Amino acid sequence: MTMERLLFEIGYAIRDRVNRPHITFVDPRKYHDKLYMINNARRLVKYYKEKGIHKSQTIVSIPATHEGVAAAKWLEEEDDIHTNLYLVSGLMHAAACAEAGATSITIPVGRLLNSQERKRKTAYEDLQAHPGIETIQSIIVYFKLHDIRCRVIGSEFRTLSEIGPLGDFDAICVTKDQADRLKWSQVPITSPSVDSSASLRARQAQYPTKLLGTESGFLNAMSLDTRNTVTSTLFTALGEMKAQMDDLEAIVATEVHRQFELLTLDLRSLYRRRSKSRRSEDENHRMISRDVMPVDNLPKRNLAKALNIGGPSPEQDEEEVF
Repeated sequence: MTMERLLFEIGYAIRDRVNRPHITFVDPRKYHDKLYMINNARRLVKYYKEKGIHKSQTIVSIPATHEGVAAAKWLEEEDDIHTNLYLVSGLMHAAACAEAGATSITIPVGRLLNSQERKRKTAYEDLQAHPGIETIQSIIVYFKLHDIRCRVIGSEFRTLSEIGPLGDFDAICVTKDQADRLKWSQVPITSPSVDSSASLRARQAQYPTKLLGTESGFLNAMSLDTRNTVTSTLFTALGEMKAQMDDLEAIVATEVHRQFELLTLDLRSLYRRRSKSRRSEDENHRMISRDVMPVDNLPKRNLAKALNIGGPSPEQDEEEVF
């Protein structure tokens, strides 16, 4: 819950820098727990509502695992909460997410291209011939062909040139550096032709797929090649996110523990800690403060007043306060 609240506070703090709608995230470490992700999303929406941001202006991002897609379907149908399913890695994977009623899906472009290059042990200089580009184009064409209202977002671009053949994305996510370079770059935008392999693939794909109705789960209903692509993109990325979230949580826990100690220390220990910290800073800067007096020479009554702890009780001696 601490991490959940922290991520919300960070998101709320930068709300004015991002055009609506605001995208927030459930904990990616819980990608296998449908109920947790549903409740996590509900709490996040509640936090924003308490700050005056209606749920219609909030999108909750959820990893596109079997449980994540099921959670998104529940949230969209039962709670009217907008969802974004991310780390989508193939046409049938995207179709399943759309059938769940997700507001949007996010495709990790660079990660997907890397996966295809590793599988084929080939680096494609011509992006138009890249099998990963063809896969992404087929998703976009499939959604348009069947008038699927789910938005398709591109992220994790390796280079600006990859945006060109994928110009039909509804939106893209780029880094600040890429955004700055885009202002001065002329990236030619192209769309797949009607007779392209991507368009042909989109027309031949089943619609609707009814993948969500399979007993074994929609991922198991896919071909072995598709499942391998999902594993190398979706689950590898989730493993990296888990490590990052664990590191962040450890930092937060250390800081919370430190703050708790400072709030509960007795006055003498607190003063000694502050004095030690001040001396350490002085040593680092090779300076000695002449204003620091020994503890015995400090005006104890004035220090107590400055710290707003009140004076000694009638039964106490001044010395006992410290």
